[in-house]
Amino acid sequence: MNSPVAQRARSFKTLADETFDLLIVGGGITGCGIARDAALRGLKVALVEKNDFASGTSSKSSKLVHGGLRYLEQLEFRLVFESVNERKLLMKRARHLVRPLPFLVSNYQGDKHWLSTLNLGLWVYEALCGFQAYKLHETFGTRGTLEQEPTLRADGLRGAIRYYDCLTDDVRLTLENALDARALGATIVTHAEVGALLRDSQDRVIGAQVKDVLDGADNRDIEVRARVVVNATGPWSDEVRALLGEPGILKPTKGVHLVVDAHRLPARHAWMMTSPRDGRVVFVIPWGLGRTAIGTTDTFFDGDPDQVHATHADAEYLLETANHYCPDAKLTFDDVLSTWAGLRPLLKPPSDAVGASQVSREHMIYERPGFITIAGGKLTTYRRLAKEVLDRAIAQWRDKLACTTQDRPLPGSEGLDTDADLEKLAKPLRAKGLSGSVARYWADTYGTRSSVLLERTVKDATALTALDRELPYLMAQVDEAVEHEQALTLEDVMVRRVPFLLRAKDQGLGVAETVAARMGQKLQWSDARQKAELTQYRAEVASSRAYRRAS
Repeated sequence: MNSPVAQRARSFKTLADETFDLLIVGGGITGCGIARDAALRGLKVALVEKNDFASGTSSKSSKLVHGGLRYLEQLEFRLVFESVNERKLLMKRARHLVRPLPFLVSNYQGDKHWLSTLNLGLWVYEALCGFQAYKLHETFGTRGTLEQEPTLRADGLRGAIRYYDCLTDDVRLTLENALDARALGATIVTHAEVGALLRDSQDRVIGAQVKDVLDGADNRDIEVRARVVVNATGPWSDEVRALLGEPGILKPTKGVHLVVDAHRLPARHAWMMTSPRDGRVVFVIPWGLGRTAIGTTDTFFDGDPDQVHATHADAEYLLETANHYCPDAKLTFDDVLSTWAGLRPLLKPPSDAVGASQVSREHMIYERPGFITIAGGKLTTYRRLAKEVLDRAIAQWRDKLACTTQDRPLPGSEGLDTDADLEKLAKPLRAKGLSGSVARYWADTYGTRSSVLLERTVKDATALTALDRELPYLMAQVDEAVEHEQALTLEDVMVRRVPFLLRAKDQGLGVAETVAARMGQKLQWSDARQKAELTQYRAEVASSRAYRRAS
């Protein structure tokens, strides 16, 4: 029996029956990156996540793999050096998920950045990766800038500089790390929460108590034994540390993004803007599939990390900034299709006088026998961060083992050695009858794994069912999410695997019952469970629309 339900039951039994070298708590990009690295080194690995892969910070980023140009202002040269070189590596090892994106930094009368200063900064930026950026930067005057982005405000415009960073799918990047770790032998269970940490008579951490929190499941409560437990829970790090009486280390900041139709705010580049209100950097990002993202905010957050959403004030701030740069757009709250809001798990600054945008993005590793916490860091450098954590963990019981993640492509990038290889992926999909938009989207999203989805459509004609009039989503993606990608709830699918919540004009409400019925067949849901899933998803949609209520 190989149903998703049976597979999960077997994974829980493995967690209870075996002793692991490493137990990772947290299924975000850091946790999944550590699991993959550890499995590649031949370790016995377990990972538990209380919700779903990338359900926290790792699905709430700006979707960028970048070197951190603005960190040069803060003289964080080491962080920029690490970032630009990790960006270069990810473009090779996750070629379908990390793609070049042109950025435009405009310069207006009164701006603190003169073009000459920006130009110098970008030479430093490109030098830190050995001048191996996708393309070197170039400068435009007023006319050239408006030719590049006609919707920008012309009044006071002095020119712009274009440089390149990368756009990514943060959820897929996380998921492919998890899938590869699992393929290499790691035991990975989602919707499983740590309730206590186990200690021996010498006060060494030796494992954790784990509870099944999936609605309608057996709600198992087990003990998982491991040489070292790694706390990779991001904004929840202090909660896990509190289980040992450890002090808090975080000062999270909230980042909010808005999604609008690209017809309302067309963008050929990602634009770097500065808020007219406080001078903070905000981006307009061409997000593909007819959508444009605006973000992000950066404000301290001291509430429940499980309850984070965009407020009316957040949306007002971002719309104000976008309209300042594109006054003809006249964006209003009615133009906002969706929002996402997440927490940056930043370390406490040395002083309360430090503003949210000035808090360092550096990471820190906290260690005691049998237990390691990783806090801080950024999406771009996750692989390097995972290596550092794992080196420290292994040193607690044996000699070091070599890291090889720099040499192994992620599952969807196997065999994609050049950009031309990526371009060729869509051709056989179109030859089998998929539309051009679906073929291109599958190639960019699943890479070489898109052939697996194609097989589903050959075996089952219902897998070709289109799920949205505008978006290239087919039922085959729902099937793949449930049967291979460990999606266990309607939210897992419609928020992260096939992100209706963020991209569909109705946020997926019109197709939710259809998707729930398909999932219910595969996951053996009762009618009551199916209704509960729909209720929970509608609540998630309502949370994403909280910005409509003025506080």
